[in-house]
Amino acid sequence: MWRTAKTFCGRFARIVAAWAAVLAWLVPATASAQTPVGSAVLYEVNEALGLIKGKKIIDPSQFGVRLAKASLLGKEVRALTPDSPFSLGTFIQSDATSSVNLKTGVGPISGTLLLLNDLDPSRDSLDTLQTTAVGTVKGELNLTTASQGFAQMAGDWSFKPGKGKKGPGGGTFAGVFLIPFQLGDGQYFYVNVGPEGPGTACGPTESLCPLSNEEFALGIPLTKLLVTFFE
Repeated sequence: MWRTAKTFCGRFARIVAAWAAVLAWLVPATASAQTPVGSAVLYEVNEALGLIKGKKIIDPSQFGVRLAKASLLGKEVRALTPDSPFSLGTFIQSDATSSVNLKTGVGPISGTLLLLNDLDPSRDSLDTLQTTAVGTVKGELNLTTASQGFAQMAGDWSFKPGKGKKGPGGGTFAGVFLIPFQLGDGQYFYVNVGPEGPGTACGPTESLCPLSNEEFALGIPLTKLLVTFFE
């Protein structure tokens, strides 16, 4: 156990150093002067490598890129300003595609962004979620730190205007994917790295964030996305 702890301490030190190097990339330069209007926690509930075009499956290795399509869902949505468009929903969903260069570890990401409300909050069910806002996200995904338990993304978001109304808004976003890993005792953990850096995912005094029972699907630990949206 001591050896396992020592190994992790070295890993976490490298994570902190890596985070310091990429923090400026993760948070857009304009974001520091912008107002955060929303935040959300999503889980990657599905991912498929290689995209299907017609009846032909494209082999990512032929192009030197990692092609992926993922679906994410979350029920932790926070509106951070009184007029935030993220007050329109209590659930959030995104379907996104990415194309990451295998040499650089960086590539574009784009997809849909939905806010939803539960029509029947008396029970947990996906068949009672009603779409309340429809939008898009577009940006860049950085997988260079994936082996250390996290990956970063940043870009732009926007919601389409409702019928006869002005658009509810748009801006930039910054987020971090937490990739679960297993330690010697068999338990799964996330590294304690959030959008604001080390120590911002589950408490400033913790180095690891143990997965809760809700962070598994069919017994599989889920990749977790922490994202902040700026005006």
